[in-house]
Amino acid sequence: MDEPWVIERLQWWIKTARKARRTSWSSNRGNQVYGFMYDSSPHYNELRAASAQTHAIICRVLGRNNIPDLIRRADDAYWVDVGIEYAEHALAVMQTRAETQARLGTSAPTMKADALHPLIWDAASKRWESAHYSDAVQRAATALSGLVKDRTSRYELGDKDLMSQAFSLAAPQPGKPRLRWPGSDEDLTVIAMRQGILNLAQGAFSAIRNPATHTTDELPMQEALEQLATLSILTRWIDRCELQEAPA
Repeated sequence: MDEPWVIERLQWWIKTARKARRTSWSSNRGNQVYGFMYDSSPHYNELRAASAQTHAIICRVLGRNNIPDLIRRADDAYWVDVGIEYAEHALAVMQTRAETQARLGTSAPTMKADALHPLIWDAASKRWESAHYSDAVQRAATALSGLVKDRTSRYELGDKDLMSQAFSLAAPQPGKPRLRWPGSDEDLTVIAMRQGILNLAQGAFSAIRNPATHTTDELPMQEALEQLATLSILTRWIDRCELQEAPA
């Protein structure tokens, strides 16, 4: 949302509508209210031209779709008081939005670390609680490596070769089983998932586990959480993979 433009348009509408209603108009009910005749206000045409745009702005700012018309005709005159009130409300929201967000926090969704895959969070949690974020990531990746080794019985392999062979798209060989996303070998989505898991597994251990293991630099908390989330979704996918072994 272009906030300066929105504020400018609302301010223009309020100012112009107030000018238009300065002339008193007596209805046939004897009430003294503020309105204007079509031929008595030089502002009618510009207000009418901007009414649809301003109406859309107010609806967006207030999150509503039932805002009444900003210009209402009754008793042979045009009334804008209701429209001014809604515009003033929207303007107040815009002018205080930054402070409101700063005080209340953003409405963007947040991630709960303890809702990550249990294998990942259980391995990371103790080091996370002591603010050792890189070590937390390293331990989570090690736990994931252990899961793949347990599923394939390939304890002799390092992480790089383990991921390449466990998720290889080649047929399983004696002593070299594969972990495969379930489904038909001809299904394009299944093929894409298998390729994606292979790529993600290789990338996670090259770009996440290795730096966390071999560097003394401490990861920022947010970046470490994002890396744990990557390991978590990979673990969830691996849980759904089936072990395929070469025929005896």
